[in-house]
Amino acid sequence: MKKFLKASVSLALAAAMTVSAGISVFADTAMQTRSTLKTDIVAAGSYSNWEGVSNVTQFKDNNGNFCFAYDLDSQVVAAKVDSNGKLTGYVVMTKKHPIFGTVICDKDGNYYVVTGEENKTSNTKKETVFISKYDKNGKHIATVGDNGSSSLASYYDSSFYTKIPFDAGCCSAAINGNILTVNYAREMYNTHQSNSVFSIDISTMKKVDMGVCYNSHSFAQRVIPFKDGFVYASEGDCYNRAFTIYSVDINGNKKTAYGSDIFHFWVRKNALNDGDMRSLNNNFAHMGGLAAINDNKVAFVGTSAKSLNSNAQKEKEQLFIQIFDPFKDLTKSSAYTTSGTRSGTGGNNGNESVTDYGVVWLTDLKDETVSNPQVVSTKDGKIVVLFELKNSKNAFLGTYYMILDQNGKVITKMTRFSEKAHLDPYIMPISTDAGIFWVGNNNDSSYKNVYINILKLS
Repeated sequence: MKKFLKASVSLALAAAMTVSAGISVFADTAMQTRSTLKTDIVAAGSYSNWEGVSNVTQFKDNNGNFCFAYDLDSQVVAAKVDSNGKLTGYVVMTKKHPIFGTVICDKDGNYYVVTGEENKTSNTKKETVFISKYDKNGKHIATVGDNGSSSLASYYDSSFYTKIPFDAGCCSAAINGNILTVNYAREMYNTHQSNSVFSIDISTMKKVDMGVCYNSHSFAQRVIPFKDGFVYASEGDCYNRAFTIYSVDINGNKKTAYGSDIFHFWVRKNALNDGDMRSLNNNFAHMGGLAAINDNKVAFVGTSAKSLNSNAQKEKEQLFIQIFDPFKDLTKSSAYTTSGTRSGTGGNNGNESVTDYGVVWLTDLKDETVSNPQVVSTKDGKIVVLFELKNSKNAFLGTYYMILDQNGKVITKMTRFSEKAHLDPYIMPISTDAGIFWVGNNNDSSYKNVYINILKLS
């Protein structure tokens, strides 16, 4: 992972607090503020077929304001931002383990930093994933660790535990009530890759069992709070070869889990039987994210080839959305608010007839390529979809957005936010009363500057 600054920590923090006086206005609804914090915002370990962990993450604090945090070797710095995109303060936390995962804040202003550490031994009992709690001033309170045995069915042995955390995927966390849950990628002791879910009760800092949530070869992970529980998403290339949704409803001490594949990927027939990992790794799709709409439905956004047959090999990935009730049977059209079916051949060996429901295609581009799709919802139920575009020569065209109503109807067609601004890779934007916020680099000579971007919807 690239370092932020080679200066001392005190100099790095001072730099983070210095913001340019001017605000560049791109349009009536878009603005950007430049911080003198300088770094490439990158997702460590990312590859064409899987995600990585961004070295700069973003979240909302206990007052509903936008914050972002960045990895600074032995420390993590959380920066506070006002409604105009200017830095107002920072909190410094000592990182307990070397591999950065993500940061989140609870309703009392406590911070939680997810970190990891590779186990270079064969001792599967060794903890490798950790959640550390800090108070609002950055003082460490407690750390809880896990060895990756959580969220597995009882028939999986210890070779399925976590050896290398955050490998070939990302790290996503959410808080609902007193439960904090993390959906992350990892390499297991059997050398295969999968996701894992690690959850704790933040009031006691004890582990909590959220049930089975496992997807072998999981190259993207998301989790959001929803009603009294959580909705998880995973992008699998084999077991299962689909975008898979897991939903957990927490009612007192009772937890009810649901799981279903909602969007399948084509692969040539018998690819798994033939051990053709090159074919399996390419699923012709990339995850965007999840957004809860008025605590009633969930929107899922991603990109994919439209076809569920061999045509997928030559098609450009297009942007799509599905809106559904995650606690209904997602194998039936009645679970979806959006309408549109996608049928063809799926399954691990490319020999199963499958149908996806509620699929609405948002783009039909011939020359441009959509990348880094993201989604967020607003307090009044609007859905904001953001993404980056490149032309046929792979030149960056800018960051674009669309606005949809809660039923998936387009209100604002594809509009360019900026020809320079990038999105934070694989980290969803943050919706506040002041607008949609995110941090990113600019595609110009000052690329390493970190910018705070605001999309105003009114």
